[in-house]
Amino acid sequence: MRKGFNFFCFLIIPSIFLIFSFSNGFCESYSYSSEKTDIKEDDKGSTVFKQTMTVKDKQGTGVRIIPTDVLKRTQALDMSDVFKTEPSVNVGGGARNAQRIYLRGIEGSNLSITVDGAKQNTNMHQHRGGIGNIEPYLLKKIDVHPGPGADQGPGALGGSIKFETVDAQDLLDFDKSFGATFRAGYASADESWNGGSTLYGQADNLGFFVHASGTDTEDYRIGGGGEVPNSAADDRDYMAKFSMLDIAGHNLRMSAEHNTSEGLYLWGRAGSDFGYAPEGSKPVSQEIKRDTYTFDYRFDPSTRLVNLKFNTYLADNALKNKDSGSEYKSRQTGGDLRNTFGFETGIIFHNLTIGGDYLREKGEGKRSFGVKNGQNIENVSDNLGFFVQERAGLGPLGISMGVRYDDFEAEYGPNTFEGDEFSPNIGLDYELLQGLTVFANYGEAVRGSGIIPVGWMTNIDEITNFNDGKAFKPETSEQKEGGIRYSANGLISPNDHFDIEVSLFRTELDNTIERVGGGGGAVSKIWNNPETVISKGFELRAEWGFGKYETTMGYTRTDTEDEDGNPISIIRRKAAPSGDRFVFDNRFQITDSVILGYTMTAVKRLDDVAEGDMERAGYMLHDIQAQWENALIEGFSLSLAVNNIFDKKYCDQTSLGSDSTGIVHEPGRDVKIMASYRF
Repeated sequence: MRKGFNFFCFLIIPSIFLIFSFSNGFCESYSYSSEKTDIKEDDKGSTVFKQTMTVKDKQGTGVRIIPTDVLKRTQALDMSDVFKTEPSVNVGGGARNAQRIYLRGIEGSNLSITVDGAKQNTNMHQHRGGIGNIEPYLLKKIDVHPGPGADQGPGALGGSIKFETVDAQDLLDFDKSFGATFRAGYASADESWNGGSTLYGQADNLGFFVHASGTDTEDYRIGGGGEVPNSAADDRDYMAKFSMLDIAGHNLRMSAEHNTSEGLYLWGRAGSDFGYAPEGSKPVSQEIKRDTYTFDYRFDPSTRLVNLKFNTYLADNALKNKDSGSEYKSRQTGGDLRNTFGFETGIIFHNLTIGGDYLREKGEGKRSFGVKNGQNIENVSDNLGFFVQERAGLGPLGISMGVRYDDFEAEYGPNTFEGDEFSPNIGLDYELLQGLTVFANYGEAVRGSGIIPVGWMTNIDEITNFNDGKAFKPETSEQKEGGIRYSANGLISPNDHFDIEVSLFRTELDNTIERVGGGGGAVSKIWNNPETVISKGFELRAEWGFGKYETTMGYTRTDTEDEDGNPISIIRRKAAPSGDRFVFDNRFQITDSVILGYTMTAVKRLDDVAEGDMERAGYMLHDIQAQWENALIEGFSLSLAVNNIFDKKYCDQTSLGSDSTGIVHEPGRDVKIMASYRF
């Protein structure tokens, strides 16, 4: 199926219409703002900001920030691309429709994953409808927080991942009022066409942008040849965002996004989310749809006692089997209100955050068996949380402590589970010498809504075994982390910067609420699985930069095991083992118009596996990138990225599969070309 002409009609025709609907004064813009920037003046005397790389924040909170310039340099198109340079994150599954995300071995169902504050990781069927359908081009900031914190949101059993989208003000140069960007690209591994149009404007402190983008892919080619069947997809994304920034300390953002992904996939069994499709199997037409609306207000006046944040959202997700007409839906509504008080008591500096959050999720679909076959079934869960998180400094000593209270209620068919729990945390860091800091953190988290996909929830009825007649317990986690970090300037030369961190971690999941059966028939059992899942290991991270050269290195070892220390198999929606992972990323800005990059990923063979499981082969990948801005055609740029240069045939070690189904391979050599033109 060749859709290139239709694809470009979809992108270009609406764009031309929008251009003539706006002012003719479109002008040059520069891409995203960054957490760390170099400031210079262009040849017209205007100040511009060039992005540089950063591994983590410098305040000791354990947050890993993935810089958006990496997404642009690597031409990120899906979640596997987004987390390419983050060694603590694995994205397995191969095809987009089968991708699952793991943070330090813990699957994304057990994380708090949000985009502009809106929850994203709800499983509709198998895992579809969870994280995956996010437009990387619109991302301004990605925070990966694997550690504990009372203010990280509900359900953050294994940490949190927070995506933040750009504002119109981020896309414009400082002296411009209107702008537009058009981009079009091609990737060879899946013969895909991708591109988008973004129009943005600003009047005083008010900004607004509209965006349309899409990707049309074929079945992708694996290393050495051969294709993965049923991996082609058609993705579309539309977004509009209004932003009012820096008006007497007030900031307001409102956004609406419509995202769809369509393809021919198997509905269940091997070939849907694990292994290769069996011989003779027939895929069905499926569509995943997400509509998200967010409202974000912040007030940060001159006083340190007020730093107010309020966020609320509505997110609708739907998965439709177009051949059978069956559909599963989920609606999340929620919000977060907090204030951070900055003050001093003697020589102690305080940042005290007090707030609350709310999450309500309603899943619905039609029952697929019995006398109620075809009847619409709804299941609702609620979580009301309150939290206090103190982060204080006393000279070289930093103290973080907090507590979270969750009041939860979840419907499992005719059975309702409700309760409440407190979750404390505490952390210490101490600067032994200038730039040299040791740290330790401990925290707990709780959840009552379980990890059962919406589709299977519809097949719970009166004869389902509810936890063998025992009262349900909430799902809980316990996280421990400790290590040492060092930061310095002028380590090798007067103008360089250097950061290194070594950390040990351990995360324990208990009492996960799971189901038995339900695939096309009744769910026979809902229970608290008594088996503890433990993820433990260590991370080593280093960053060095000098002038126009930046390099980062990250090494992560994660062991997933049971409470007796035995390695575990991959467990859907819970955890997965993987071998040691090393990522070496480099960026060199040769001139103001040329940037080169190189990324190496090395994964050690996974040979410590559960009894009866097959070992997973290790692999090494090499990627290169180049960006060029044409000085003769103002606003025109070209990007080239070649992933898996040597066409390595490999599988991500967190991908589901077995000896009988095989494990789906990842893409082989992938040459990506992107052209961009901005006014």
